[in-house]
Amino acid sequence: MLERFSLPQGVKDFPPESAEEITRVQNTLLEEFERWGYRPVITPLFESLETILAGLGESLREKVLKFVDPSTGEVVALRPDITPQVARMVAFELKDSVEPLRLCYTGRVVRYEEKGSGKEREIFQVGCELVGLSDADADAEIIALAVKSLERLGIKNVVLDLGHTGFLRHLLAMTKGYRKPIEEALRKKDAEALTNAVAATKLPNQIKDALLALPDLCGQVDVLERAKHIPLYGKYAKEIEKVLSIVNDFNLSCEVNIDFGELRGFTYYTGVTFELISPLSPYPLVRGGRYDDLLSSYGLHSPATGFAVDVESIIGITKNHSTNHHVHFVVIPKRNALRRDAIMLAQWLRSSGFRVILEMKSDRNIMERRLRDNSASNFYGVIMLESSKKLKLIESRSGSTKEFSNLEELLKGGGI
Repeated sequence: MLERFSLPQGVKDFPPESAEEITRVQNTLLEEFERWGYRPVITPLFESLETILAGLGESLREKVLKFVDPSTGEVVALRPDITPQVARMVAFELKDSVEPLRLCYTGRVVRYEEKGSGKEREIFQVGCELVGLSDADADAEIIALAVKSLERLGIKNVVLDLGHTGFLRHLLAMTKGYRKPIEEALRKKDAEALTNAVAATKLPNQIKDALLALPDLCGQVDVLERAKHIPLYGKYAKEIEKVLSIVNDFNLSCEVNIDFGELRGFTYYTGVTFELISPLSPYPLVRGGRYDDLLSSYGLHSPATGFAVDVESIIGITKNHSTNHHVHFVVIPKRNALRRDAIMLAQWLRSSGFRVILEMKSDRNIMERRLRDNSASNFYGVIMLESSKKLKLIESRSGSTKEFSNLEELLKGGGI
């Protein structure tokens, strides 16, 4: 019977404490985005397959879950990413808006994963897109916003991993028929395989030297100085350097790493890319970068940059804030005749900012369970309404009982 109702591979339920933490993270991020002038947008969970594919990089095209819409016969797809949807929205619905546009979103995406991969198929995303600016200031703003947003969640000491996909696109395009083994070696970061793949080519020495230099162009900021003295690298090293100089003006507390050989998303991104990495998480917390070609897929030529936050990676390392979601009071009327007074009491407390559960039955087992389950939180206790002029507070911390003639006396005399 249990197997019959089991969930599909790669999806799961989120009980209250997990759901509360996800909601807290999403709301905190959106609040920070809006403080920087980013406005929220909402996109649909599924669209026509053709529309979805138009804005996806090669790696995500293979992960699209599609089905036939029974009402139209059209092939539709569940979104594997939200950024292309935002690009479509800008191209069709916001094209007459004054640029730059600062947009943010939250939602779930769904991706196909091989059985046994261990990867989630349903992913919580929160992200930002800055459309209409092609300069280093825009790249720096997006990076700074990502770091500051994590700080709002209490996450510090992250590593900012910077790369430049535009360079890799340009370099790999010059490898022509030799591209596949070279790209595979770079993807695996296998220096020996790269050396063998390059040696088997008849490429010009300048391109060979540029490819063979990639494994050594990974490390701290001094990598940029070395890269500037290598033909084909100078322009891109200077672009990263300029972005980094502006990022430094934001006084971010993070370590910086440079990696010219990072192939992540190179069919999608076109310029400076970045990841935010924490030693407490096996996966990057944030991924982002410049994608100047994406909007042209929907007929609008406009530069853009942005990032997406992996919410579940975030909650895997943030401190447990679930106690913030526990109730402050449980109100219980001793008799049915006191129901209206109990409702009014609960509503008054809620309007004052307290979280309140109203239990209509005077059940000692319920009362004891509430006290036990919330004893470690900021739960004040159970208010037993014995009459319209007699309140009894059973304190959660001490277990003691105090009596009051009205609510104000309780809040003051109860030490709340």
